[in-house]
Amino acid sequence: MKILLIYPQYSHSSEFDSRAPSMALFYLAASLEKQGHTVRVFDASLGPITRTGNVFRYGLSHEEVADVLKAEIFDLAGISCSFTARWPFVRKVAEQIKEIYPGKPVLIGGLYPTYAWEDCLRSCPSVDVVLLGEGEQSFGQLASGMQKGLGLADACRGIDGISWRKADIFQVNPKTNYIDALDDLPFPSWHLADLKTYFRLQKSIFELPAPCLPILSSRSCPFRCSFCNMYITHGRRWRARSAVNVLDELQYLVKTFGVRRFYFVDDNFSIDLERAKTICRGIIDRKLGIKYNFHNGLSIKTIDRELVELMKKSGCTSVCLAIESGSERVRNAIYRKGLPTQKIKDVVGWFLKAGIPTIGYFMVGAPGETKDDFLMSRDLVATLPLSLITVGIYTPYPQTELYDECKKRGWLKEPGANEEGRVEMFSTMLQTPDFTVDEVGAWQKELYLTFIRHHWPTLIRELVRPWGVVNMDMIGKFLGMIRFRSFLRK
Repeated sequence: MKILLIYPQYSHSSEFDSRAPSMALFYLAASLEKQGHTVRVFDASLGPITRTGNVFRYGLSHEEVADVLKAEIFDLAGISCSFTARWPFVRKVAEQIKEIYPGKPVLIGGLYPTYAWEDCLRSCPSVDVVLLGEGEQSFGQLASGMQKGLGLADACRGIDGISWRKADIFQVNPKTNYIDALDDLPFPSWHLADLKTYFRLQKSIFELPAPCLPILSSRSCPFRCSFCNMYITHGRRWRARSAVNVLDELQYLVKTFGVRRFYFVDDNFSIDLERAKTICRGIIDRKLGIKYNFHNGLSIKTIDRELVELMKKSGCTSVCLAIESGSERVRNAIYRKGLPTQKIKDVVGWFLKAGIPTIGYFMVGAPGETKDDFLMSRDLVATLPLSLITVGIYTPYPQTELYDECKKRGWLKEPGANEEGRVEMFSTMLQTPDFTVDEVGAWQKELYLTFIRHHWPTLIRELVRPWGVVNMDMIGKFLGMIRFRSFLRK
């Protein structure tokens, strides 16, 4: 079959976002190609950045998307919808497809449709099918069924992890099976990507300049942090590719595309310490000569000193560490991370000694967080020898433990999913008896100022150092984020 996969336009809080290729779509494309289907990937976000108020819109206009669709020939169309904020764009693309090709089936998948599949089908009649969770198997089974002559509903009926409409009735087969043999999946089909355009538009990922490509060496995470919604798409069981398979992919990408800079996007790369160490040793033994970082964050609980040393030797240039809060009560009783403060200090010290810059990920505004908890975060930011921090405001994600608690207590102030100006991880707000929206915004700003006051020599050193984690792209993104927060509070 001829299959068109689409990544939609999106909104962001600044003009410094890095346009990265969607791993989900290119993994999906690779699996479909392996089955003999012809696949085309259309990334509608690879267009100009236009500003509307304090929101920046990335990608082609609706008219330009329609022109591209009119030139396409396909049997099935699939649209990626990673976050709630992407839904207005996904809905519009689905409607455009149906206007141009009324008989063509439209599928959507991703995090938001997985938990809101019924709302998606109900609010957008142009969507025929929602794939739940990882879609390599379900999309392939659906395409094969339709290729054999089955109608859409009949093709869906026996597939795990799928929902569909038949007339005005919505049906669903819940997601129960996840791919265990990840080594059997083909590498993402980067040959289908417009890599020249991606690399031209790509911003530095901390210290890594373009060209960079993502690597996913494992899926899911066994831990149960109360704020995390990762399990919705990847299940609750950690599954890993073998070290050899990961190394083979890195070697293939170096040889085929000449790319030597990578960022790992695992939810928990180091849960199996020996596998992680074997990957590092393999990079050294194969003389790959690559640079890489952990832009998505590492779990501090699963790191030891030997791994840190191997990471340095194998080309790791920075790590992001998920600290979340300086208060053990917030971090462990509310967020349920099970992470002692002493372990944080030990791991940051190991990276400092190894010469690997560390970026600390913090959040403020947790339900139940108090001013005293915030002051503990401020103290940790002041004293911990980090190279940089990022500070997010806690966002309640549906189907997580904390979201349910916030909704039950009436603390949730969530904008509608259909607002095209909604920005993911910025537009959702929470107000509790312990703080106001303005106070949380002030806490975020104070953590940044605290870091600058106590670590300005480090910031300057990183700004002027080759391969430093501070660069103008990053500064522009952070300033845009703070301006957008100020706009929301007004």
